[in-house]
Parts: sequence; C-alpha cells; structure tokens
Amino acid sequence: MNNSTGEWSANGRVAADCSPATRRLCVLLAHWSRQTIAQWLAGDPSPEALLQGSGKPSDRYRRKIPLAAFSHADCPPSDPLDADYRVIGFYDSAYPRMLKHIPDPPLVLFCLGNLAVLEQRCVALVGARKSTESGRAMAQSLAAELVLRGCTVASGLAVGIDAAAHRGALTIPEGKTVAVLGSGFVHLYPKQNRGLANAILSADGLLITEYPPDVGPRPYQFPERNRLISGLSELTVLVEAGVKSGSLITARLALEQGRDLCAVPGPALSPLSAGCHRMIRQGAALVTSVEEIAEEIGLPEISPTTTDTAIEVSSAPVPLDEMSAQILKNIVAEPRQLDEIVVLISGDSQRVSQCLMELQLSGFVRQGPDGYICVPSHRRRKR
Repeated sequence: MNNSTGEWSANGRVAADCSPATRRLCVLLAHWSRQTIAQWLAGDPSPEALLQGSGKPSDRYRRKIPLAAFSHADCPPSDPLDADYRVIGFYDSAYPRMLKHIPDPPLVLFCLGNLAVLEQRCVALVGARKSTESGRAMAQSLAAELVLRGCTVASGLAVGIDAAAHRGALTIPEGKTVAVLGSGFVHLYPKQNRGLANAILSADGLLITEYPPDVGPRPYQFPERNRLISGLSELTVLVEAGVKSGSLITARLALEQGRDLCAVPGPALSPLSAGCHRMIRQGAALVTSVEEIAEEIGLPEISPTTTDTAIEVSSAPVPLDEMSAQILKNIVAEPRQLDEIVVLISGDSQRVSQCLMELQLSGFVRQGPDGYICVPSHRRRKR
C-alpha cells in the first residue's frame, strides 16, 4: 500500500464485505490448522452450512497457542476507507478458480490490488535468488513477452529471478503481475523489494498471501507459499536453479498439481543450471524462448494491435543509443553470453542487461542456449 510519502504501508483492516463463512474460517484458523479444518469440513455434506453453525473441529487437535493474527483478521474496520485489503474464503465466488483444484488449498487469502488479473491466463516464472545477469535478463524478457500474449506473470517477489520476472512484466504498458508472499502485508519480505511491491500495485497488479497482515516471515512459510505460485498458474517456468534452490519446490509442486512445467537450460558446468537440467531430465519441457513456451500451452500469436504498440520493429530505421549499437556490433557474427558482452564493450552489467532486454523486445536480438545474437534485418518483425 502507498501512503502519502510513497513508502510502503499496510495498516488497513479486512474489507467490510468479507463473507460470514470467511469470517468463521478466520476464527477457526486462529485455533486449528488449515489441514484439520479442511478435514473437518470434508466430513460434512454441506460444509458451508457447517460454517454457519457453532460447530468446530475436535479440541484434541486445537493449537496450544492461538494465532492472534487470525483472531482479529475477521473484524471489520470502523471506517470502510481503511479497508485496504480483502479477505477471500474458499467458498467465496471471488476465490481463484485455479487454486480450488490443488491439494491443500488455502482456506483464506489476503489480497491487495486487482483480483481481475487472475482472470487472465497465468504463467509462473521462478528461479534462484543468487542469479546471474543473463538469468535475470532471460526472466525479464520472457515475462515481458508473456504479457504481450495476454498472460499474467506470477512469482514470489524474492530477489533474483522472481524480481526480474515482475519487473519484466511491468516494462509493458498495461502489463500485469501477481506477487505471492510468504508473509503478511505489514511484514512484506524482502524489505528491499518494497518499492517493487508498490510498482506492482501502481500498475494495477496484485499481492496475495494466505497469511494475515501481522504475520512475519518464517522459513517454513516460503515452501508453503510456493504451492500457491504454481497453483495459480497453468504453467511454471524455471529459470536458473541450483540443486538446493527453493524454486525446485515450486517446480515439483507444479507437477504434483498436474500443471505444465518448463525449464530454461544453461551452461553445463554452472551450479545454477543443475536444478533446471535435473527437472528437464525428469520430464520438464526444455524452452529457450517465449515461442517455445507458447507452443507448450497454446498461447496466441501477438496481435497486430499489440505489436504496433509494443515490440514490432518499424520498417523505418530505429534510432539506437550508443551502448545498444555497440552490443549489436559485437553479436552480429556469433552468439555471446552476457558476461562476454560486458567485457567486450566495457559496460556496466546492469545497463547492458537492460539494453539487451530492450533489443529483444524490439526484435533486434534473440537469446538462445549459446547466448545473445543479432537478428538479421530481413528476419525482424515488421509492422
């Protein structure tokens, strides 16, 4: 949430239109785990009617210490203008359709932003926190081009590949992205991505979590969060992951949920490629471009309107800045990796990465398994 200073603030209360069934779920979650509550509800032919009564799960499974954050999460605000976020329960019509069909779905969701982004086809982009420049550039490029094909991009707001995916989606006008959090809104994590969270909200995107606003980040919550990233998405794309990367949890969960999984290969000797290569050996589709991702799930071609306003290259010469011209000059003859390009032009790695993403979106450059290479002028997309 933005306050008057533009800094992150999350002091709102649950929206006044929270349904009675959802309020009841919040009360129950203060005293029982979601698994216990779900099993209790599953044993009744009419779970919604059960929530309207005073019944409860067995005290045998009651929490020893109640979760206070849930205890007051169901209380409506005294002033509706303070209702910055919404609480959506499993039995509400606004509950995301894709999550209803996963094992162990969250019983309540805390949502901040535009829920309508979940009505679009959703693709998750995940990967390592300690990522490379080329990995982040790939995530940004894939996210931007997925948005152009009408997708919402989902990720976890972590540093590295996750943040790059969110930023890539935001480079496109009207681009939408959803960040799934492993904590409550008041304790947004990591703190360094608060500005990115604000940018997502400013672009009419969505922040979503199963934890009440006052719940801070705890290690076990992030693997739990990962099932929502894959669960909201029809396909998960893995971009750079070591063998112990948390993003492999998301990849495995996607398969368990019956969703499609793709992975981007990398250098054979790079530790950050090991996780992706393992998932490819286990059946994930190998992809190196958005076109290959589109083939996996049948995404449409970019519409003429979109290409006119976003990525198509004009038949007239397009002016390039000095760094972009230098980059093209050095990748005409053969593909090169990001670190090679940085050395060749003596440039700043972040600026080079940004230029490469812009050149890809403009059709001048494509990225393959061997690196970046210039697209011949006769093969560039025309208006």
